[in-house]
Amino acid sequence: MSELPRFATAQSVAQLKTLYSQLLDEADDLKARVNDFKERSAAVEGRARTPEDDIRVTVGPHGDLRTLEIDPRAYRKLGPTELSQEIVELCEKAHRNAGEQVGDLMRSVLGRDFDVEAHLRGDSQPPRPSRLPSSALDMGEWLDRLKEGNL
Repeated sequence: MSELPRFATAQSVAQLKTLYSQLLDEADDLKARVNDFKERSAAVEGRARTPEDDIRVTVGPHGDLRTLEIDPRAYRKLGPTELSQEIVELCEKAHRNAGEQVGDLMRSVLGRDFDVEAHLRGDSQPPRPSRLPSSALDMGEWLDRLKEGNL
């Protein structure tokens, strides 16, 4: 191994290696949670039905219609325009239901403090504090904290 820089000690290098290993473990954990999220969110289904239970819809996580069940009673009760409006409203309701489920899954992956609704609106999330230095200027402070075991 080459000679260590003056500011590095054997202890700080060992601590850096430990931190690096922890960061790799955290990255692997996040990758596994994201893959789990992908699988579970693809299986999400939102459901809605009329109060009379004569029209039922199921949609996927993106609002794609998966099932539509219409009892003959609905044909007798509603005209074509009313029936189509009811189906559209049920699909929208089911899509909101699916969105809530996907939001819950996102929070399980990204943490309870993650604002899913703000993210979906396009609002930025507050940055999470990093345990790594962001510039050469705070490298000295970071190394001091590392030496003290405060990372």
